[in-house]
Amino acid sequence: MVKVKFCGMTNQDDCEKAVDLSVDFVGFVFYEKSPRYVSPSKVGEIVEKLRGRIGTVGVFIEENDAEILAIMEHCGLDYAQVYRKTTIPRRIRAIRVGDRLPDIPFDNEGLILFDSLSHGYGGSGKSFDVQLLQGFEALDRAFVAGGVSMANVGAILCLRPFGIDLVSSIEAHKGKKDHRKMEEFMKTVRSFHQ
Repeated sequence: MVKVKFCGMTNQDDCEKAVDLSVDFVGFVFYEKSPRYVSPSKVGEIVEKLRGRIGTVGVFIEENDAEILAIMEHCGLDYAQVYRKTTIPRRIRAIRVGDRLPDIPFDNEGLILFDSLSHGYGGSGKSFDVQLLQGFEALDRAFVAGGVSMANVGAILCLRPFGIDLVSSIEAHKGKKDHRKMEEFMKTVRSFHQ
């Protein structure tokens, strides 16, 4: 069954709702220029209360490997999502996609996340042509992100990726989730049969 990651989480209430809905991962953005930024101290408090009931991911843009590892340790995170080549274990390598798949080497370790190429990082609500991923050999360890919504999730699920990742389509406003939208999305995903 496809994994689901709700990203851009900023508070305990939204994370608890994700747990209740059997979401697989929640993501926290450590990029200070993002409207969904949350501090490592706040994330540490949230993760401690989650007590291993859901996978946790830190989204890193500017930090070096040593800084990322220190924040992961402090917060008790399961994975680091990074937008560059790294040797950090338990990593999700984010690849930004425009009108074609970028011509970059993919390592054989860790997970991959395909995100839409947009101004800034993440949560733009902008999608890319997911058919570009058709036949990609590592879809079984790849998340599809970038404008994932009720309108296109069926086409994404037909590709049978490892997971899907979404932010803006389940928000009431930037940084706060809409619990009804979260419920509707999970119902759609879990009822999908192909």
